[in-house]
Amino acid sequence: MDALTALKKHPKFPFSGYREDEEQFLMSQMYWLELFKSVAQQTKDSWTGWMAPLPDRDGSLIFSTLCPELARGVIFNQYTPTVDDVLHDQGGNYHPFVAWVAEFGDAQDGPVIEHLTINSEISAGCEPLCLRLLTAYVVEKRSRPEMEEMIRTLEEQLYGPVVSPP
Repeated sequence: MDALTALKKHPKFPFSGYREDEEQFLMSQMYWLELFKSVAQQTKDSWTGWMAPLPDRDGSLIFSTLCPELARGVIFNQYTPTVDDVLHDQGGNYHPFVAWVAEFGDAQDGPVIEHLTINSEISAGCEPLCLRLLTAYVVEKRSRPEMEEMIRTLEEQLYGPVVSPP
């Protein structure tokens, strides 16, 4: 049994208590690591740990990785709805999955790292979305414009057309 399958069999999966429970926080980090590794193993690129998680354990920057040779990174922020969150399909503004591509750093101060950021809950519905974007970015090495178009299309399928403010 691979590590990702084993994590999904853990009695506390999907680790929604990660904010309060150190074990669930660590298990969440392992989940994102193993999900990433399941995709990255399809390449010969060398990915390494990047930024340390924030100490408040709110899920922001729960896991990140960097490929220095490609100047590319991936950041995972874990979402879990709170009691006040209302799902998008129920008229609220909670979106269990959101992603974007941005840059980190300043060319004058050091390398600029392009990165895919995925904000997602751990769920059967979100995992395939994460895998789809990771495969496009890490394995297929899609360009930023290609990724942005892919993300826009995906989010429109999930949440409807994006309406820009006037």
